[in-house]
Amino acid sequence: MNKSLAILSLFVLMGCQTLGFVEVDPRAPAKLDLSYPNFLNEVWSKSNSRPLINLTNSGNKYASNHRFQVSSGSIYKIKNNTVEEYNIENGSLLDSISLEGAEIVSGVTAGYNTLVYSDSDGTIYAYDLNTNTLRWQQELKDLVISKVLITSRFIFAQTSSDVLYAFNLRDGEIIWTKSAQAPLLSIRGTAVPYFYEGLVFASFSNGRLAAIRSLDGIQLWEKPISVLKGTTELEKLMDSDTSAVAFQESIYVANFNGSLTRFDIRTGDKIFSVDFSTSEPLVLFQDLVIGISSDDEIIAYDAINGSERWINDQYKFRDLSSLVLYNNKLYFGDLDGFLHSVSAESGETLGVKRTNLDGVKQIEAASNTLAVQDQAGKLKVYKIF
Repeated sequence: MNKSLAILSLFVLMGCQTLGFVEVDPRAPAKLDLSYPNFLNEVWSKSNSRPLINLTNSGNKYASNHRFQVSSGSIYKIKNNTVEEYNIENGSLLDSISLEGAEIVSGVTAGYNTLVYSDSDGTIYAYDLNTNTLRWQQELKDLVISKVLITSRFIFAQTSSDVLYAFNLRDGEIIWTKSAQAPLLSIRGTAVPYFYEGLVFASFSNGRLAAIRSLDGIQLWEKPISVLKGTTELEKLMDSDTSAVAFQESIYVANFNGSLTRFDIRTGDKIFSVDFSTSEPLVLFQDLVIGISSDDEIIAYDAINGSERWINDQYKFRDLSSLVLYNNKLYFGDLDGFLHSVSAESGETLGVKRTNLDGVKQIEAASNTLAVQDQAGKLKVYKIF
């Protein structure tokens, strides 16, 4: 009798599985529709000798963030303790610079004939790209894990402990600093400062945005991006890793577990705020503000009133890279190395490209070309057609 019951129970269980009564992971990556046309031709590729994501010795708290830089027809890419410069059109090696310092933890930033990076000892370095020599270095004793902002006179860098530095571009003198009150819990990265009409906008891990005069560091205003939605430290986690973007007299910014908010640039007055959680950069297109939610939905909001204009949820939980806007189209990659094209105007999916890349971590567009890097450090360059 017991044997019969066991057999019967087994058949019931098998039947439930057949009928679909098996629990489904609600956060499983969405299945892709691969019927969309291809839109890319591969031109060249380079591989790293070690992974892009490489935990450092500092308590495994920070990971190397070796993002490449596209500038003036070149790609600057970290390989071990050197920066290699490639021609974006054909992949030929144009130059190679040996770098000072310990384990490199930031991406490279290039601009105004200057290349900047930071290391795991908390030192920031600036190289002269005309001579490939070290111009200056500053020991901050604090990690800079994101790219810096380079202008014609200054370099702005934000550290992991929420200190914003303004350096003289030529000699590295610290012109001013701005510190923010860090929260008890912070698990995200840091945003790249944003420069607009003589002001530097910095978003911090406490979920606040500050507007600061670039010349002297005088703060015009500092405002919360969103309101607290809970009482526990986890619920209070509202880091802003998203750089602000500006249009005319408005500045837009978003944060994790928070909101997309529009502020008046001069006064800091809040114009609108809508529920939206992200750690990815925003994109401005015509009268739209477009972002990737924490659930990997691509959502476009009206830049005037914050109403939702379109949403594309075909890529939910696919660990999307940041969006890149080029010729009215949005380009991005996912956890399986697929590359995608979406209309910025309507959100309609336009194309998909299967690659042999691992999870895509960075994508940049220039000169009808897409440069893509995966989590293993492999770089591929494609022509858009």
